[in-house]
Amino acid sequence: MDFKEILEQWDSSSEGKKAAGDGRFSHIIEEKESSYEQLYQNQTKKARIRTGKSSLGYLKKLKDEAVLDLHGHTIEETKVLIEQFLINCVDNEYKKVRIIHGRGIHSQDGQGVLKQVVLDELRKSRYVKLYGNAPPDQGGSGATYVILVIR
Repeated sequence: MDFKEILEQWDSSSEGKKAAGDGRFSHIIEEKESSYEQLYQNQTKKARIRTGKSSLGYLKKLKDEAVLDLHGHTIEETKVLIEQFLINCVDNEYKKVRIIHGRGIHSQDGQGVLKQVVLDELRKSRYVKLYGNAPPDQGGSGATYVILVIR
């Protein structure tokens, strides 16, 4: 008979149950277990409050629900298209979208004009919660992902 079997036999016997309940330290152990449970519950509750139900990491990992490609559009057209696109996406309850503005490598000075316009419009928009460069496989610096405000 190994130690585990001896311990199980002792715990199941009436003498073992009585000894465990009447032990000098059993009430301390029960109090500690109770306080640890409360601490754990409070900590997990605080963590949920801090991150919210939809953490940003979760939202960033979502697939794009809509994409707006601005290649070939003027600055004025871009401003109008972005506003219409964001309103439409929020109405459809999309969480994450992507705007493709290009890197500007075909511009005269080699600098992207539309990217700055897109970033300015996103910064001003009440529909936008967060935005940033798209991952390299989805356009990198030539595209911007947008996390929308959830109503």
